[in-house]
Amino acid sequence: MAEERLLNRRLAAILAADIAGYSRLMHEDEAATVRDLKAHQSVILPLIGRHGGRIIDTAGDGILAEFPSVIAATECAVQIQTVMAERNEGVPEHRRMRFRIGINLGDVIHDDARIYGDGINIAARLETLAEPGGVLVSSTVYDHVRGKLPFTFVDAGERQLKNIEQPVRTYRVLIPGVAFTPGAAPFIRTITADRRRWIVLGLAALLVLLAAGGAWWVSSRLFPGQRADGTQAPRLSIVVLPFTNLSGDPNQDYFADGVTEDLTTDLSRLAGSFVISRNTAFTFKGKAVDARQIGRELGVRYVLEGSVRRTGRTVRVNAQLIDAGSGAHLWAEQMDVDQGTLTTSQDNFGIASRLARTLSVELVNVEGRRAPRANPDAVDLTMRGWSILNAAPQQDDTKRSVTLFEDALRIDPDNSQARVGLAHALTLIHRNRWDPERALILARADEAVTRAIALSPNYAHAHYVKAEVLALSGRFDAALATYDRAIALDPNHAAAYVARGRSLIAIGRAAETVAPVEKAIRLSPRDPDLFIWYYVLCHAHTHLARDAQAIEWCLKSTATGKSFWGAWTDLASAYAWRGQKAEAAAAVAELLKVRPGFTVEQLAQDGSGYSDNPTFRKEFERIVEGARKAGLPER
Repeated sequence: MAEERLLNRRLAAILAADIAGYSRLMHEDEAATVRDLKAHQSVILPLIGRHGGRIIDTAGDGILAEFPSVIAATECAVQIQTVMAERNEGVPEHRRMRFRIGINLGDVIHDDARIYGDGINIAARLETLAEPGGVLVSSTVYDHVRGKLPFTFVDAGERQLKNIEQPVRTYRVLIPGVAFTPGAAPFIRTITADRRRWIVLGLAALLVLLAAGGAWWVSSRLFPGQRADGTQAPRLSIVVLPFTNLSGDPNQDYFADGVTEDLTTDLSRLAGSFVISRNTAFTFKGKAVDARQIGRELGVRYVLEGSVRRTGRTVRVNAQLIDAGSGAHLWAEQMDVDQGTLTTSQDNFGIASRLARTLSVELVNVEGRRAPRANPDAVDLTMRGWSILNAAPQQDDTKRSVTLFEDALRIDPDNSQARVGLAHALTLIHRNRWDPERALILARADEAVTRAIALSPNYAHAHYVKAEVLALSGRFDAALATYDRAIALDPNHAAAYVARGRSLIAIGRAAETVAPVEKAIRLSPRDPDLFIWYYVLCHAHTHLARDAQAIEWCLKSTATGKSFWGAWTDLASAYAWRGQKAEAAAAVAELLKVRPGFTVEQLAQDGSGYSDNPTFRKEFERIVEGARKAGLPER
């Protein structure tokens, strides 16, 4: 036991890499393979040091390195693959060397020369699962880099790794300019339908939101058939290829065809969408056609393909979204449903809606990244602004989004999506106290969103932002009615449920907050704003003097790595009321890092200025007293 206590441990980001098909290359030509490997290593290995990493091992074709920063490790991996893609240009296909890279963040035991532990084993297992030329990371890596790097991460599902007891959720990094290796199978995440639903309606709902790009992009005002990047494909243009019947029974073709037809019909009803007709799409049935060729022939930006397999009572549907320009797989999913429920289930609150929100936000982000930086039009600027807001931005990025939306409105003053984006960003600035002229900021937000609603009265997110303005103005009853309007227009608008719960706290109904916020979390379990949603649950419990539950939810909020001063305030107060003095003092220290100079007096003023509801004020006084007990300075 004494020897164990002397072991040196640290948290490290581990990068493991090897070359796909190295044994084959050596068998074909040993001398050339060794020569090429050493030439590649002379360029690749220095990249590790430049990113702050340390090389642990380079046995054979493998590389093992550790980094003190998981962001640096991911950036290094992407640069390695980018450099290798460039070096492979002009090399015959059968002689190309492609690294597979896995990254994990974990606790390791170390001595002067080596490191040991499951953290390394997981990285090595991920490397074997990565596609040639690709990077596969664990969920611990993803949780730390999400929203902090300009790369797209695709959920590759849970994997049971060899000699690792618990399954590990994995994410594939989409590397700009680096295409998939031909023949490499896309990763998919398997989800068993724990809530019964119609397959057709479920996927239709998913694709309706996909094509709309989320709640923000439902107005035809945004999609006048313009070109985003010089191609002939309109934004969010799509063809639904005939789903393949994998049942082994030709008599089941009708079912796969029905899925395809219903999806096409639902998409064609969407204002502003560009959907290739069913008759044209079905000319590709049974043909192996490259997505890029389809994109060129039909003038679409995205291709959706899929398959249906009926086995016993189970119907399995696979769907893949492909970038028709590059052929890259942007998203893939697998859904299992009990066919006995297909004609009876009407549960629209489940898998389809949850996937739809994740996918729709990601699609907007893709469009934002592909928007041209030189001579952008109003829609390009708007998409870039929304791609920033989708990532739960901090102060500098939020203000940058304001500039993008303002630039868009100078080009097109009637762009309702830009006006809502501007108003949304301004409410974030007001709520987080990122500008001293808070009254002016809120007035600007109100003006922008009011104009947007006049332009697009059925735009759900516009009503959500209007409700935010009303709540920040202390008009909570009006805000609740407006949140309800947003939800009526879009029942899957997760943020509206959270904001509605927050307003219920302000009018002394904190006990009613938990259910809508938990529903939002089910609708969007990986939302970039989860840290705020967790805080709202914490705050509701703090108001109700449920200190243990408050601590649980606030710790979840702070564990996301994103700081919000309210979570530290409630943590300090709840810990103090439970007599956990050390933890209370630590929470106060973190609070003062986020809001330097913050005092009990200011906290009390915040509460009295937020709501005049007697129940709210009485509950808030207890929070203030708890913060005082925790050691927050009085003045």
